[in-house]
Amino acid sequence: MLVPRWILRSAVAAAMVLVVLMAGAGCSASKTAPETLAQPTAADGLANLRDLFRQAAAGKATLPKSAADFATVEPFYPVAGPFVLSGAVDSAWGAGLKQGGDAATRLLAWETAAAKDGGWAMFQDGTIRELTADEFAAAKKAAP
Repeated sequence: MLVPRWILRSAVAAAMVLVVLMAGAGCSASKTAPETLAQPTAADGLANLRDLFRQAAAGKATLPKSAADFATVEPFYPVAGPFVLSGAVDSAWGAGLKQGGDAATRLLAWETAAAKDGGWAMFQDGTIRELTADEFAAAKKAAP
């Protein structure tokens, strides 16, 4: 059975119009890239560092015993790296994630400014929250 030419021409024309409309829908001169990108925060760095601790807990990575040890794996943790290597974030190196007991109250990693000004901290159970300087002073550090 043959399809009349006028139906084929109409279908081709409709398809071409649809392609043009779809192509034009995403092209707008008013859309511009942002002037500056948001910089990662210490909380972002701690979240990336938590990835390392999670991998170590799963047996897929070795816990760093120091910031120097962390430097060897830093390329795999590009958000945490600058914070740790600059000293803006410190950790109870050698300690890892654990659940239960007092893990929710033991500091595993923290923003170094937290001792004086308050800041972000990660606890041994993996939670990350902002602490005041007094809360930071009262918290115990995780033991390796």
